[in-house]
Amino acid sequence: MRETGDAGQRDVPVNALTVAVLMIMAAVAAWGFTMVRASMQHSRLRAEMARIEREARREIQHWKDEAARARTHAAQIARDAANWAAGCKQGRDDVITMVPLLLAAQEKGTGGGSGSQHDADDVIEHA
Repeated sequence: MRETGDAGQRDVPVNALTVAVLMIMAAVAAWGFTMVRASMQHSRLRAEMARIEREARREIQHWKDEAARARTHAAQIARDAANWAAGCKQGRDDVITMVPLLLAAQEKGTGGGSGSQHDADDVIEHA
């Protein structure tokens, strides 16, 4: 009998089957931890991608709205330019119409003597 205090322990030989089972268990545990970590990272990446996609959609909508406002503004400027051009044409037509009448009134005024200003005003009023 031994007196060293190892009375309850026996030397159990470790055979190849036990080593193989322990290695398989370690591999399965490592694989499980790796899968959990990969799953968590995948979830974080998916959430980040969803956030970036929402931000991109929001920015796209902003620029679509901005483009619509710019088109509306451009259409208003085009209408204003057309109205301005029509007003200028009307003014030119009025001047072209009035010049012969003014010249006729001036000739009539110089030939008739006095009251040339009054005659030009009459021509302008009747035009």
